[in-house]
Amino acid sequence: MPQVIAVTSEKGGVGKSTLSVHLTGAFQERGLSAVLVDEDGRVGSAVRWARRGPGLPFPVLEPEDVKPKKLREADVVIIDTEGRPKRKELRLLGERADLILVPSGVSMLELEATAELMNFFHEDPQTRRRTRVVVNRVPPIGKAGEAAREDLRESGVTVCNTLVRSYAAYVRAAELGVLCRDVPTRDQGAERAAQAWADIVTLSRELL
Repeated sequence: MPQVIAVTSEKGGVGKSTLSVHLTGAFQERGLSAVLVDEDGRVGSAVRWARRGPGLPFPVLEPEDVKPKKLREADVVIIDTEGRPKRKELRLLGERADLILVPSGVSMLELEATAELMNFFHEDPQTRRRTRVVVNRVPPIGKAGEAAREDLRESGVTVCNTLVRSYAAYVRAAELGVLCRDVPTRDQGAERAAQAWADIVTLSRELL
């Protein structure tokens, strides 16, 4: 059976779909068979992303297109969950997913919302073991990401070591329907796109 990683958050604008798309691509690049399931039917960011460009190097499925055979043949399945899911749905993630990944930005508002969600997940010991935060959309300059990571850890939250920095390559990738590694760039832009992709690959290795 594949490893199932659910990416979820109760706060909008934390880069949930961008992270889901790129993590799936990183697993695929590493030689794993990866599938992305877009469960956010209201917005469908990942599905729209895939349709916008020449095609992503992995399947992007809507829930009604998911077939057991497709998932059995995969090494890893990423679930881009509904935006701002209800607590009942979040509770079910503990049963469906091997790992629940919660992206969080570095602002106080985002960190407080993340801490509140993690407190909810920690009510169930089994779900607590499967849940961790990734500090996302980190300013490339300065120590805001490191500070946010340590603040969360001090509150008892499990946090990924990898910080995913904020680069314009992600925005351009969404516009073109590709991964940030495939965004046509020159000079300094190419270097930053490579750095963005390196963050994702490093995170993927930390997770699986």
